[in-house]
Amino acid sequence: MNQSKPGYRLTLLACALAVLVVGLGAFTRLVDAGLGCPDWPTCYGHVLWPASEDEIAAANAHPDFVDTPVESHKTWPEQVHRLFASSLGLLGIIIFAVSLKHRPENQPWKGTVALLAVLFLGTVARIVFGDGLDPYLWKMVAAYFGWLAWLAIKTGTSSGQPVKLPAFIAGFLILQGLFGMWTVTLKLWPQVVTAHLLGGFTVFALLWLLALRLRNAHWQIPAARFDAVKALKPFALIALFVVIVQVALGGWTTSNYAAVACPDLPTCQNEWLPEMNFAAGFDVFQHIGPNYLGGTMDNAARVAIHFSHRIGAIVTTIVLLALAWRLRRSGLAPLRTMSLVVVAALALQVALGLGNILLKFPLWVTVSHNLGGALLLLTLVTLNYGLRTAEPTEHAS
Repeated sequence: MNQSKPGYRLTLLACALAVLVVGLGAFTRLVDAGLGCPDWPTCYGHVLWPASEDEIAAANAHPDFVDTPVESHKTWPEQVHRLFASSLGLLGIIIFAVSLKHRPENQPWKGTVALLAVLFLGTVARIVFGDGLDPYLWKMVAAYFGWLAWLAIKTGTSSGQPVKLPAFIAGFLILQGLFGMWTVTLKLWPQVVTAHLLGGFTVFALLWLLALRLRNAHWQIPAARFDAVKALKPFALIALFVVIVQVALGGWTTSNYAAVACPDLPTCQNEWLPEMNFAAGFDVFQHIGPNYLGGTMDNAARVAIHFSHRIGAIVTTIVLLALAWRLRRSGLAPLRTMSLVVVAALALQVALGLGNILLKFPLWVTVSHNLGGALLLLTLVTLNYGLRTAEPTEHAS
């Protein structure tokens, strides 16, 4: 039996923290607290948030905040989310440090550490000196991830202690923090809000992938039936792509406040094909400048977004049910188990999506729907990892 690698339990802790961060992010969006703190990374100049009457009065009188008076029910969700997200970022850097300590011999690391340090210091400088540094930050981001891509091409995938994946996660967590900043400074610009949501899901999925790699356990498949695993790899990859697209549609839906555009089922606006404006609904060139809190699109554009998300849900359901059927039909024990997991995660997410509408969008259901999407994504990541690392054996049953 293979032993887990160093950092496994720490990565599981990071996964648990990521669940909390994703849930808090959804809660913050859904209670319209995305601009609950108009500055970043502080909240009205506080490490936490203004709580006493004197602190609130001082914040409201500050020249930088006269147009954004304190709304106490919105400050704490925003800042609590930031604090937990920052903790996850710190934990990601610690995981990277552990991976470096146990790295394979001859694994290059100095360039990675240097570029990560530059990216981190650039982020600190951006906080201190303002948005004039944004163009340089993007160059730092490109340099760091370009370096990791070059390393991946040069060195390939190692069977030893993962280093490049933890390095990618550490850098991506810093980038995710920047998206959190731009969410505030660009006043909930939908493109940034969607990217921030997808970034949260990406971090969660990558941490889970790292946990799977560190767990160091692989499916044992009879060599005579290993062709069934090979045949399923493309289908599982397509299913993963479909889920990612559906998550992106969900992100675009929430960032444009289109979730309530179709309050009825199975029709939308009491019509099977309501008036829709897809050009406006999927205009990714919306200009920076307005305050997008509450959304700026007209009803037809929001209906187009919501309707597309519904169609995406139908497509996703069909693809995943077909995948589950093929997994079960394989007759292999790990794949039969995964077929049940896929169906269960799908059923939960569909039920939460329907419950959103039928129950008139209660907060707990809507937050759970976001977490259900993350669970479905992780299920597909687990399946793809299992298929791609499965080992043929003459003794498996």
